[in-house]
Amino acid sequence: MFSKNIMFWIRCFSYCCLLLTLSACTSNSVFMPYPARALQYQQALSQAQIDSAIKSSSKQLKGKDALLAHLEQGRLYQLAGNYALSEQQFKQALQQFDDLDQRATLSLSSGLEQSSALVSNDNLIPYQGNLFERIFAHQFQAFNYIAQGDKSAALVEMRRAQFFQDKARDKQAPPPPSELSNDANSTYQQRLGSTYELAQRVNSSTENAYSFYLAALLYEATGQLDDAYIDYKRALSIAPNNRFVQQDVARLATRLQRTDELKRFNLKPLTANLPANTGTVVVLYEEGFVPAKEEIFLPFPWPQSWYVLAFPYYKQAWQATEPLSFSLNHQSLDSQLLADTQSLAAYALKEQIPSLLVRQTLRAQTKHKLQQEANDKGGAVLGLLVSAYNILSENADLRSWLTLPRSCQVARIQLSAGQYPLTLSPTLNTSITVNPQQITLVRVVKTNNHVYVASWPL
Repeated sequence: MFSKNIMFWIRCFSYCCLLLTLSACTSNSVFMPYPARALQYQQALSQAQIDSAIKSSSKQLKGKDALLAHLEQGRLYQLAGNYALSEQQFKQALQQFDDLDQRATLSLSSGLEQSSALVSNDNLIPYQGNLFERIFAHQFQAFNYIAQGDKSAALVEMRRAQFFQDKARDKQAPPPPSELSNDANSTYQQRLGSTYELAQRVNSSTENAYSFYLAALLYEATGQLDDAYIDYKRALSIAPNNRFVQQDVARLATRLQRTDELKRFNLKPLTANLPANTGTVVVLYEEGFVPAKEEIFLPFPWPQSWYVLAFPYYKQAWQATEPLSFSLNHQSLDSQLLADTQSLAAYALKEQIPSLLVRQTLRAQTKHKLQQEANDKGGAVLGLLVSAYNILSENADLRSWLTLPRSCQVARIQLSAGQYPLTLSPTLNTSITVNPQQITLVRVVKTNNHVYVASWPL
């Protein structure tokens, strides 16, 4: 009996050492919620002090949040105007996504992380991202290529983004079975109701009209009008009230003589060909920051005991998007919504909730067994220590790409060739060049108190 107790103490001590090693020797979010760290990146962007954010995020490049660090750095370098380094970071992030796809069996380290997470929390598992984040990564990589004058490479990225949008649409995986009762599942869904309400504003986490619109622009700029028309239509199917997208569909439908589709979309024909000395300005606007997940503690019933487990959720109600009101050549315009990222993120979390419930069921079972063994074999002291560890280690996985915009919008105007003042606010002015028979792409990113502006010919 004595030897069994000694072995139990050794096993508990070894396991705690393993957990401490996994959590302390790598950079991760096990005991420090990721939103607290990402707030530094957001504040740096809002204050135009990107270098400090890049330095801070570099510490995570080798840890369990490495994928997130590459995504954040890709965004940071891009807004700083360093497109080559941004390209490198997004390449590494996209390679990690690919590696996750190709991983057929769990490695030893992955097995340790999965089992350790059962007595700790999901932050011990390397971050794997979401499809909607992967689509944004491909789109932002396309911006890097556009900035470096490589429209062909940009189109390749947009085709990859479209591949994952189509893949998600065609393959809807059933949720994993839950050991919880229907009443328990219903109770949890009610407690997580704000996430479900936010997710109801979209039909899928991967239906991103912003992505389709950029692809359509690139197709149109390279003379591939049929492909452009297809993607403008797909953008319109997601953002049917966007008048700029309506005009794009009507314009190309007229030019391609798709009169039957004009009727189907209830659109009127538009002049298809620009005058010889006229160009197009397209303003893509990214506003704010996507909200961070928060933590909610929910009771988990167990025979002779109750456990309180942490779940991620979106606490804030939907926030109306703010359009970009600007003046171009003394004409006032307001941008219109293409993608509501806050709702895309909520839908992605909603899709994960069934799996989260399954993992939390296993975690509750594991922690209950560990607590029971500690009480039976280790006495009151070890029972108290295990109980304290169970409470302190119970943290929800709040990780997500938090420098993404809250919303993505568009505005479009035709102007005679020349150089024009672009007024974004009373104190922010710039100028853009309009070339005949060409699209000038203007990208405006507002991060709370700071605005980043870049423009390129397509």
